[in-house]
Amino acid sequence: MSAASAGRPSERQRAGATMGRERSERGRSPRDDGVSDTWEALVTTGLLGTDRRDPPPVPPGPVADVVDDTLDASPAGRLLTAVAATVVARRCGMVPRPPQPLLQSPPPDDRPLLPVAAARRWHGIAAYWPVLEPEWVAAATAVGWRPSADVLVAMLERSRRSPDRFAAVIEFGGPLARWLIDYLPDHLPVPSGRARSGEATATLAVPAELQAGFELTPAEFAAVVVTGITDGMFRWAHRTVLLNAIAAMPAAFLDDMISALAAGRAAHEERARAGEAPLSGAPTPLGLWESLIELATVRRDMLAELTPQLSSHHDDEEHD
Repeated sequence: MSAASAGRPSERQRAGATMGRERSERGRSPRDDGVSDTWEALVTTGLLGTDRRDPPPVPPGPVADVVDDTLDASPAGRLLTAVAATVVARRCGMVPRPPQPLLQSPPPDDRPLLPVAAARRWHGIAAYWPVLEPEWVAAATAVGWRPSADVLVAMLERSRRSPDRFAAVIEFGGPLARWLIDYLPDHLPVPSGRARSGEATATLAVPAELQAGFELTPAEFAAVVVTGITDGMFRWAHRTVLLNAIAAMPAAFLDDMISALAAGRAAHEERARAGEAPLSGAPTPLGLWESLIELATVRRDMLAELTPQLSSHHDDEEHD
């Protein structure tokens, strides 16, 4: 085969194309004059397969010419060519819709952007310590931070089933929150429904005996909690109660509470290494100490990250 004839169709291919053209001409009917009807027939043939049904005739015109000129005259080849040509014809026949109004930008918000560390902290709180979410939102709103988009969108989604929390998020979000609600109706609050996992923890009340401890000094209240755990008055079953107490106690108590809990955990580990029996006769899980220390530490760091002083100091370090 010469180079000049390499790209030309063979005699068999030309004969097949001629037969296909003749069959197409014989099969045309007056009612097959629309691209939409042809498309439906092509889809049906594609679903059934060319072994069970021949490709439908194509109305006279450019689409029929493309199909008749195909090098593959087999039923499957003609069907694929007809589908490709019909898709192009349908798209070329589309009329553009009227232009849509441009998306308006949200109103300006002059508040400083939420620090990256505080944004990361919120994602961690939402995942592991939802009991701290209301305080985080209240503190960020009081300081005057402008939320980043990733935090605000996630907050709107999480608070949809709680009207009070949703209202707090809208206040914190400012103009951007109201703009998102206008353009993203999926973020509108849900009128009713069960609370999500974790929200119930944030609404549990603090027992009276622990609430009364808020009137003590930070060191005295921390001693009450540690003594209660050590003596067996508070065990793993009281974990949620203790977590809510730490989440509700005055922020000034946190440093003393962390120090006291760390000392209590160290004493617990020392007794365990020495093989001594628990003071209460029942062992206190080490995880209880760890949970309380972690929550107190996270809350302390959360409040520190939301203060403008810490943020400006952090920015100065980055610039240096």
